[in-house]
Amino acid sequence: VRPEDISTGGQITVFPGIPHGVSNKHADSPTLLIHLRESDAEQARANNDRDEHNRGYMWGNYIAYSKICTHAGCPASLYEQQTNRLLCPCHQSQFLITDNAKPVFGPASRKLPQLPIELDAEGFFVAKSDYTEAVGPDFWERP
Repeated sequence: VRPEDISTGGQITVFPGIPHGVSNKHADSPTLLIHLRESDAEQARANNDRDEHNRGYMWGNYIAYSKICTHAGCPASLYEQQTNRLLCPCHQSQFLITDNAKPVFGPASRKLPQLPIELDAEGFFVAKSDYTEAVGPDFWERP
């Protein structure tokens, strides 16, 4: 996927690749890549800079979060671009994309992990690294 493939305010589900191969840990997890409007991207960047886990993870006005809800593992994929909220349809948890995907409604108590992204030499989005926070609900077994 290249930046021009996603219109402003649009989003697409991706399965990120990592330079030099993927691990089987988290990075092949379904991810929502979102092209934020300029003012929303500025707000998201400011909030990312205040969060040690997400600092420098955006590329331009693009941001990527795990689609796996931190409550029960359902696909949180209903993006409402006017409010910048991502809704999980299973139990109605909502995450505020411009504030590090923190939960703002529903039973989820942990933010969605953000994937650090960049462009490769050919202009395609790639993951800079694996997710740095656990993907999915807390009760999932971790390696």
